[in-house]
Amino acid sequence: MTKQPYCKTCGHPAHRGDCGVDDCGCVRYEARRDREDRQRTWLVSVEFFEKNRWMPAFEVKVKAQGTGGAAMKAVRLVKHGRESKRHILQTRLVVVPVPKGRMHVPVHST
Repeated sequence: MTKQPYCKTCGHPAHRGDCGVDDCGCVRYEARRDREDRQRTWLVSVEFFEKNRWMPAFEVKVKAQGTGGAAMKAVRLVKHGRESKRHILQTRLVVVPVPKGRMHVPVHST
């Protein structure tokens, strides 16, 4: 099943194909990018506070559109992968975006 394209300007679906004339009157039809293309990579550090101490941090790489989605996915991944089943009292997150163009940052030594 193919997904119906939506206009980037007004948000309405392209009712009559790509001719640019929609029922909403928008004449500047421009298709949105796919969801996978809009996502970026985030590096998330997750710590849990349980029974009067902070547990060691877990670092997870996730793909999401924004910081909220990245935090949600990272907490879900870490919670499912941990051994301890104690009640979590607090959660500490550090969300850092991975640069798009540079996957490897060169280190200069002097």
